[in-house]
Amino acid sequence: MWILLVEDDTATANSIELMLRAEGFTCDITEFGEEGLVFGENYAYDLIVLDLMLPDIDGLDVLQRLRGREVDTPILILSGLGDSEHKVKGLGLGADDYLTKPFDKAELVAHIRAIARRAKGDPEALIRKGRLTMLSERTGVHN
Repeated sequence: MWILLVEDDTATANSIELMLRAEGFTCDITEFGEEGLVFGENYAYDLIVLDLMLPDIDGLDVLQRLRGREVDTPILILSGLGDSEHKVKGLGLGADDYLTKPFDKAELVAHIRAIARRAKGDPEALIRKGRLTMLSERTGVHN
């Protein structure tokens, strides 16, 4: 999985990069929203992890501009802004998920994997029998 991390705090960015690489993900990092826009528009990332408080432009502006330019790459907001107003606004502008800092490594990886599954579709949702293929209606949680 190829991930773009837009995070201005160097220590946090380095820590997240190490986590992601340990999970087998490839990670590009930028600390600037404008650069994140350029990367997000021009490369086929599997996921963008986006901080909201960036030094040049607001992360919500980055999100809105990417969605306005029809970039459909899944976006996970990872921010220290944990109030419901920011969460509602971010999700309303097109983020696929919102996780607050501080975060647990396993939880971040779980969110990333869940977003990736949703983006690619759940192959188990198809039932095949001979030449017949049906979409199953899934309820509950399955491992």
